Amino acid sequence: MQNLSVMDAEIKKELQRKAFHFLSFFYALAYFFIDRGLVLKILGSFLAVEGSIEFGRLLLPGLNQKIVGMFGGIHREEELSRVSGIFWTLAGSFILMAIIPDRTVVFCAMGYLIFGDSAAALVGVPFGTHRFGKNKSVQGSLSFFVVAVVVGLFFFNPFVALLGAAFAAVVECLPLPWNDNFWVPLLSGLFLLLIR
Repeated sequence: MQNLSVMDAEIKKELQRKAFHFLSFFYALAYFFIDRGLVLKILGSFLAVEGSIEFGRLLLPGLNQKIVGMFGGIHREEELSRVSGIFWTLAGSFILMAIIPDRTVVFCAMGYLIFGDSAAALVGVPFGTHRFGKNKSVQGSLSFFVVAVVVGLFFFNPFVALLGAAFAAVVECLPLPWNDNFWVPLLSGLFLLLIR
């Protein structure tokens, strides 16, 4: 019974964390409806503010405690002393949109981040029995891949959708520096640009 309550708590925490991933959905919507230059200015401003908050909290322990407390414990342990996933998600999305003008590629790469990465965490954290790397599981990675294929099929032919999803799933698994929320949209977008 205790295992079930622990699993419920983990799922609840991941749902709360992934709600922040859906902020990326609004970045993509803005990119679709608003002039690209204006969107980049807006996201660039958000990035500057978020970066200031992140680095400020890391320099000031009291501020760090207050900010972490505001988010009700949804942070990961390593985020107490490092920049959070919110910053990396915003940074990866901003750079993706800044260097790739192709909207189809941007939307697909953002879809990998929003839906694929969320599926990986929501399946992998509570149900991942075959673990590898730091916080990864076979079940989570397969979930990422399946969801990424579905996302890709909205934008590309099946071959490109499969290749793009496989590449994004590998990037999500790799022990790259910083945070996978930064690398998944950015590297996936560049890969899609090459193969489409």
